[in-house]
Amino acid sequence: MKMDAISLEEVIQAVNGKAISNVSGLMVNGVSVDSRNVHKGNVFFAIKGDHYDGRQFIEQAFDAGAIGVVVSKQGGIDISGKCLPLILVDDVKTALGDLARHYRRKLNAKIIGITGSNGKTTTKEMLYHLLSHFAPVVKPQKSFNNFIGVPLTIFEIESKHKYGILEMGTNAPGEILRLSEIGLPDIAVILNISKTHLEGLGSIEGVALEKGDIVKNLKENGVFVYNADNPLCCEIADKFGGNKISFGLGQNAQIRGTDAKKKGNGSVFTIDIDYNTFRLCGVKGGGRRQFEIQLQVPGHHNISNCLASFAVCHALGLDISGLYNAFLSFKMPDMRIDSQQIGNVTFINDAYNANPESVFAALKYFEEIDAAGRKIFICGDMLELGKESHALHKELGEKASTLNLDLLWTVGKYASDIAGAAKDGGMDVEKVLSFRSLDDITEYDMGEFRENDVILIKGSRGMHMETIIDKYREYFSPRVLTHN
Repeated sequence: MKMDAISLEEVIQAVNGKAISNVSGLMVNGVSVDSRNVHKGNVFFAIKGDHYDGRQFIEQAFDAGAIGVVVSKQGGIDISGKCLPLILVDDVKTALGDLARHYRRKLNAKIIGITGSNGKTTTKEMLYHLLSHFAPVVKPQKSFNNFIGVPLTIFEIESKHKYGILEMGTNAPGEILRLSEIGLPDIAVILNISKTHLEGLGSIEGVALEKGDIVKNLKENGVFVYNADNPLCCEIADKFGGNKISFGLGQNAQIRGTDAKKKGNGSVFTIDIDYNTFRLCGVKGGGRRQFEIQLQVPGHHNISNCLASFAVCHALGLDISGLYNAFLSFKMPDMRIDSQQIGNVTFINDAYNANPESVFAALKYFEEIDAAGRKIFICGDMLELGKESHALHKELGEKASTLNLDLLWTVGKYASDIAGAAKDGGMDVEKVLSFRSLDDITEYDMGEFRENDVILIKGSRGMHMETIIDKYREYFSPRVLTHN
């Protein structure tokens, strides 16, 4: 993890640590939480995880060139009598965040913090794609959106970077507040608020309270970007007294998407900006501007993600007139409505994650596409919905029964809830199959799929629904070789 160099003494002060051995004159050029990725001049944070303990890899880290290790005061440390620079702290993960918070405050880069129930990673990738056309920018690797991932992203930002994007996720109260405290965003974005992580947050009102915490650490003169189509986002905006820009498809949005039409695998629409309602980025005198945008990515919901990205660019004062080609060349990240052809069967891999709103968005897209063969929906559990799990899975089944699906396969703990509600809603019982586990579904006859079938795969990350596509690829390949 490369960063602008700071002294090890400064690190110790930032994490409120106690050094064992002399650290005078040592300079830190990076941070790592994985001993396999340590480079010379790094500080290694020995974090204890669910399946590992960083203490076990202290010597490996030093052998790889670490100049210091941050370790918990609790428990013994065996380094075979070597005199190595250890930094003792109360909690290693907290110390990682404290150092990131300190380092972020030394940066001149504009920081954009993104949260929301859906679309965080897609919007992060889209925004990175846009900002890269203007200046050097850092984005999170994969979905680095927690107490480890956000600090690691911050440590990648150097003086040469003009922008840094932070993705902020949560499944328990207080997490967004801490992440925004660490990241101190110049621009805070709430994409949407819906029923996600109810197991930890209790209710959709709890989700709103948690997401709304992102504005509590917004930098002075920062901008709050929010979804005007989402009532809970609007409630947060109403209570926020600082600079704000709204986006959406409805009449109340300052940056509004209109005249959306399907084009190829994506869409074309107009962005209408109403300057009469806000005075940001040096624009004076009111009036309106319009831009035609074409997206080469599927799904009506991605228009909203596009509008959010556009609003951020506007808040940064960028020349938004040149964004057409940037949007046109954007490609979706993996496992987000990712169409994959295996033989004559098309899989739509939307298996990165799932909650009620994202599943309904995927089904809306699925309903609109043309298929020469059958439409098959294979749905796994939506996890972390707490006491509403049964009801929300039944609601999904009811929705599925209203669509023109040729087959519905469900898998997981709540498979019977989805399947039962679909049958109760009038779906032919012969078109509905339930499986208890992925093993059961992958052991089922893969020859069931026919030429020109289009199959939508959706489920929470913990379900690993993409395995179905991998298994079909294994099933299909030997048959191709045999026929050839």
